[in-house]
Amino acid sequence: MDNNAVFILNEYRAQQAQERRDYVAAIAHSWTAAEAASESGDAWGFCRMAFQAGQLQLNFGFTEDAVATCRQLLESEAVKDYPEFESRTRVLLARILHDDGQMQEALAVAREASRRPAKELSLDGRRRVQQVLVASLADEGDTEAAWAETAHLVAMLDGVTSARTIGMTYWTVSNVAFMSSRIDEGLKNQRLAAEALSRLDDVNLWAQFNKATAHVRLVAGLAGGETAEFLERAEVAFAVAGGSEVDLYEMRITRAWFELMSGNEGVAEGLLCSLAKELAGPYPFLHARTLLILAQCLDGTGRQDEASECALQCERIFSELGADVYASESRELIDTIQLGVS
Repeated sequence: MDNNAVFILNEYRAQQAQERRDYVAAIAHSWTAAEAASESGDAWGFCRMAFQAGQLQLNFGFTEDAVATCRQLLESEAVKDYPEFESRTRVLLARILHDDGQMQEALAVAREASRRPAKELSLDGRRRVQQVLVASLADEGDTEAAWAETAHLVAMLDGVTSARTIGMTYWTVSNVAFMSSRIDEGLKNQRLAAEALSRLDDVNLWAQFNKATAHVRLVAGLAGGETAEFLERAEVAFAVAGGSEVDLYEMRITRAWFELMSGNEGVAEGLLCSLAKELAGPYPFLHARTLLILAQCLDGTGRQDEASECALQCERIFSELGADVYASESRELIDTIQLGVS
């Protein structure tokens, strides 16, 4: 069978596997198609199918494989002729690194993507780059710079009618607003995002939005009934749409954090202890996040020795991952616990 036939057949099989949610098969077929395209000199086909493989690897939780795929694509000769694909790949890589807690590397990749001359990218491409730059700046702790960049992101909505684009933009803006303690701006942009995204027939996106919104509301100290509604909508949507293992772990962490902030320390501790055992090893960033909340829970119930041990452990993990903002938060908690002991 010639390479063109191999490409077409495996592109089709990858699509069929995705529809069955058999991501392992979809990844394998995507890579077979990419290799066939490469061997026949089809640079566009190689870029398209390698990028698809990276997205699927992320969706299935194969983080290291997804990073390797993105780097392989960025280092290839094929991608040099397609600046839009190069930009999309950098955005995907920044997102993967961000979700894995590697905030410094995510910001570096996002900045590299933003250096691409605007004339080489479509408006959608420029918007994707701006969104990941804003998110990376915020999570690296530079929330004021992130807030300043949201103005450029909103300006890109001029003339846009797509509910998805509008919703994703206001979602990004609301996240930064909450993270920078601009509560009123956060609430306003959150409502605009929810209004747009609720019009889409995309249960997974709706789940992701509600999960992220519940998280940033807790970051902002909002643990009331409205936050509970976002959390419950996310849980229901994931029950319908499924979700990656990482998504479901993040939901459980956010639920435990909500219970802690709502005064239900016993419920929170039970959830967190179970999570800490499951996450030790495969997901270090999520493991450290769990330990950080557990340390707060233990400190609040007067068990300072156990709280200190948890806080020290999560600070070490965050530092090793380069998640400086979280490592700093861990050190602040360690100081607070030690002051309580003395």
